[in-house]
Amino acid sequence: MRQQKPRTLTVAVDGLISLMLAVFAVVWANQLYMASGTLEDFLEMRVTLLNAIFAIVFVVLSTKCSSALGMYRGDFTDWLRAGFKAVTSCGIMTTFVAVYLLLRKSPSPIAIILLEFFISICVYQLVRLAITNRGLRSTQREFEQVLILGSGRRAIKAWKELRVRYHGSKRLIGFVDDRDPHLLPAELEASYVCDIDRLSEFLLHHVVDELIIAVPMRSCYDLAQRAVSIAEAVGVRVLTLNDTYGLSFSKTLRARAPLFTELIPKDERLITAESVKRAFDVVAAGIGLILVLPIFAAIAIAIKLTGPGPIFFVQKRYGYRRRLFPMWKFRSMVSNAPDLMASLESQNEANGPIFKIKNDPRITPLGKFLRSTSLDELPQLWNVLVGDMSLVGPRPMSIRDVSRFTEAQLMRRFSVRPGITGIWQVSGRSSLNFEQWITLDFAYLDEWSLALDLKILARTVPAVLKRSGSA
Repeated sequence: MRQQKPRTLTVAVDGLISLMLAVFAVVWANQLYMASGTLEDFLEMRVTLLNAIFAIVFVVLSTKCSSALGMYRGDFTDWLRAGFKAVTSCGIMTTFVAVYLLLRKSPSPIAIILLEFFISICVYQLVRLAITNRGLRSTQREFEQVLILGSGRRAIKAWKELRVRYHGSKRLIGFVDDRDPHLLPAELEASYVCDIDRLSEFLLHHVVDELIIAVPMRSCYDLAQRAVSIAEAVGVRVLTLNDTYGLSFSKTLRARAPLFTELIPKDERLITAESVKRAFDVVAAGIGLILVLPIFAAIAIAIKLTGPGPIFFVQKRYGYRRRLFPMWKFRSMVSNAPDLMASLESQNEANGPIFKIKNDPRITPLGKFLRSTSLDELPQLWNVLVGDMSLVGPRPMSIRDVSRFTEAQLMRRFSVRPGITGIWQVSGRSSLNFEQWITLDFAYLDEWSLALDLKILARTVPAVLKRSGSA
């Protein structure tokens, strides 16, 4: 029943959007472009029986077509196949509209109308596909990994509440405390992970989303202050118990209020800006994927004609909150490039944990062109659409590179989604060294705004055309 409701809602939204598209098709077919463009003119349009039949058939055909292609199942794992099905559905509906326009002998430019219609419905279907799958992921998402600072009564209370009230969203990693582990309560001893002196090192090697401060503030203020400083430097959210400043547990529980509160809650304007950023990403990536389809086809053919191997290179990268995701690129290296990495380590010219060779022998002639023009990164628009990446953000990093981090504060770069472009790209791209790269990443995190994102996007195009610092 729980899975049926989202499916029903998806079909209902599909039907509503299809009806709107059908109305637009009717307007186009009859060349009903109102001079004044007022709502009254639109409502006074004559609705013929043929127009009504077309709208009804269009809505039914659209939902049936999506259902037949399995687009309502929500259990797909092959994004390329799912995207192909979405475009196929859009093609069928566009063909139906073309037949209708021809039968109506529309005086409007049919080719332009069909192109606009195809792009509109494709963008909607791809966005819906991404949102539906993100909704599916949210029911199967990884738990938020939680550490508790303390081992006394308050820590035990927080631990029990995590198991009872937050069992579906949070998972306890363990307890951090300066006491001797052997002196901890029996139920906590097995979950002890480290003391405050080793907290930074622990955060370097383990994924932690939240740190709950569960020590008495009056007697353990210095301990709490130090833990907060370490967590903030790494990008870990800090929560406190709602009774930290005198609120009783019983009142909190009776009111069913959240038991934990962020120590430094986000500004509402920042939350709104982040939502706008995500909406912009979805719309821009959806439109972008449609517009670059001819380029996709040309690159795919070129890769196949110039050598053996797959068209795409898919590699696990660290993304938002250090979760791994499959990052898509057009293949620019020989197919066995990952296997050759170990033999090339001694030739690494980059400082720090990253790997870079000026004339990497694994890069194909076509791949060199794709990299210099950044065309190899076009498939990452799909990563943006499904929510793994953003148009602008820190560069996604490989498992190899992150495993060589030696400072915990470097993990703060994973507190936002990685981006296709960023300050690093418009400031010299791959010619930057690792220290400059990280400095720019942190500057982006500290100064982020929607205006900054737009500025970076505007500077990306000239940087790519100049091929400045490209690898």
